[in-house]
Amino acid sequence: MRIVPAFSFRRKLPLSSKIFLSVAATCAIASFLLVRADASRASDGPALPGPQVGVTIATHDIDAGATLSAGDLALMQMPVAFAPPGSVPAVDAALGLVAQTSIAEGEPLSVSRLGRSMLAGSVGPGRLVVTAGFASVPLGLTTADRVDVFATFGGARPFTVLVGEDLRVLRIDPTKDPLGDEGTMVTLDVDAATARQLLQADATGTLALVARGPDAGATPSPSPSSGTEPASG
Repeated sequence: MRIVPAFSFRRKLPLSSKIFLSVAATCAIASFLLVRADASRASDGPALPGPQVGVTIATHDIDAGATLSAGDLALMQMPVAFAPPGSVPAVDAALGLVAQTSIAEGEPLSVSRLGRSMLAGSVGPGRLVVTAGFASVPLGLTTADRVDVFATFGGARPFTVLVGEDLRVLRIDPTKDPLGDEGTMVTLDVDAATARQLLQADATGTLALVARGPDAGATPSPSPSSGTEPASG
């Protein structure tokens, strides 16, 4: 009786495949070792050593329009690579500047978000700067003059009232006002009460400036603009 050997289902891999698998396994092991070494260095070594630079940050939330003072700011050292573009390198460089946008606590200041007021140093504490359009301004008026402001209101019986007295002129701009009417935009140094009266009169009446002499006294009380006394009774 002839014995037939059993057929083997195992297939031998070609030599090229064995070499490919060996190389792939070696690369995988090498990659694992490199990743683990990098992770170990990141956890044990210092983070990004290098030259440091001062960056001014906000010590608390700052509202847009606020003028920066020493209590609003602090200096923090950070790597040069991390310093934001346009950052302020010293606290003194930001003092007196105005925040053009809101700034969050701890946020680095940027010169692109700060500005300098052209008028803040021109007025005293508690004073306000107001700009209004005037239909009548004395010829030759300059910022060296003091002025009174009158408002004329129309209607069946037009009348004129004094809305600001002995005011300092800060700026004169002989152009059209924002509403497109011909006139002169004048910026004045006023107190809070005068600012309210002036803005109300600018919205509802016609404003005129009168220059004061060096020894001008009190301005007369408001009177009708027609030059006639109101009828009695």
